[in-house]
Amino acid sequence: MAFLTFHFDKNFIYVLIYWVLEIAFRIVSHEKKVFFKMTKEEKYNEYIMIIILSNIADLLSIFLVLYMRCASKGTRKKKKIEDEIKNENPIDSKIELIHDNYNIVKSGFPKKLIVIAILDYISRSTYWISYAITGAESKEISHTLQKNITISIDIIMRYIFSVFILKIVVYKHRIFSLITIVIGFVILIINDICLMKYKNDSHYDFPKSFYYTAIISISGFVYPLEDTFVKQVFSEDYLYPANMQFDRGLLVFVLILVITPILYFSFNLDLTFIKEDIYIIIITMIMYTLAAFVKAYILLKIIYNYSSQSVSFLIISESFAGFIIRAIQRFNGETEVWEYFSLAMEFLGVIIILLSSLIYDEIIIINKWGLNNNVKTNITARSESEMKNMFKISDTLTTNLILQTDSEEKNNEKNDNIE
Repeated sequence: MAFLTFHFDKNFIYVLIYWVLEIAFRIVSHEKKVFFKMTKEEKYNEYIMIIILSNIADLLSIFLVLYMRCASKGTRKKKKIEDEIKNENPIDSKIELIHDNYNIVKSGFPKKLIVIAILDYISRSTYWISYAITGAESKEISHTLQKNITISIDIIMRYIFSVFILKIVVYKHRIFSLITIVIGFVILIINDICLMKYKNDSHYDFPKSFYYTAIISISGFVYPLEDTFVKQVFSEDYLYPANMQFDRGLLVFVLILVITPILYFSFNLDLTFIKEDIYIIIITMIMYTLAAFVKAYILLKIIYNYSSQSVSFLIISESFAGFIIRAIQRFNGETEVWEYFSLAMEFLGVIIILLSSLIYDEIIIINKWGLNNNVKTNITARSESEMKNMFKISDTLTTNLILQTDSEEKNNEKNDNIE
């Protein structure tokens, strides 16, 4: 048996699309920051992009919902025609169709969606709140240590919530995965600390960066909790990703309508929009919104098809995008030898976390040290093997019983002839 087994299904294409969009927009926003800046102050810009545009992105899922309903109506109509042709008794056909329709209707509005919407608004708000409290600019606090700490908290909390809320059984391969994920983040964080120490960039404001990181890390707890509840709704209320995205968008839209005017008039906000390159900025914001719509739908699709902790191999793309950006900077400028070593360590940490996430969700299976004993494919294979053995035993017993019966009948015939 091979050391590694790969189980990539058709849904994994969503992961690749997410990675491409995330990396592309990270690189473009880093190289062309001016195109992503609508206002002069960071806190207003973050509120517009992360809160308002992301909400518009969620509301765009109405087109998916309408498409699904039209497709569903077409399927039910086709099935009705086929059933009417096949069934001789039209009354029985109607009863069966009513029964089928009853099964696909949702049982009310899941109340947990309200909690999900509130958590979504809070997690997205940490970005503009952190800028509002610290008064910092992006260049003063945007460094890899801050981002990797937030991502590490996010990923680790996903596994904790999955155990205590979703009651996921932690088998041997999952324990191995969690240990290697922690190792990956230790490598990243140590590398970031060394990079900040030896690079000694003067534009960083470390006190502000510390407070910013502390505030933004709240999202590392809230986002995983939201996705955990999303998985519960998927499992218990049979909601589809597109419906989830649109329903959440509607509820968050209500929150925005209530909270935004309160913030504006309570703090006497002074919004000053940037007028230079306004058309390019508008085009960029449209592209950003469309990309946010696709990414949000893919994230829900991954939770729906896999698990809430499966989002780990989506958000680790942020660290990988950061690695690519720094690699471009190093190779385009003067680079010392230790910086190449730093890049190699960063790449190693990201790859370890990515592979560990795939091992946790059994997309990659290690066929050594008993790490493959409790994966779904092997459990299914064992069940099928046991069923086959049961059928063999049943067939053997049936054959022996038939032979025994035939033998008894022949003996009875002989006895009758002798008499």
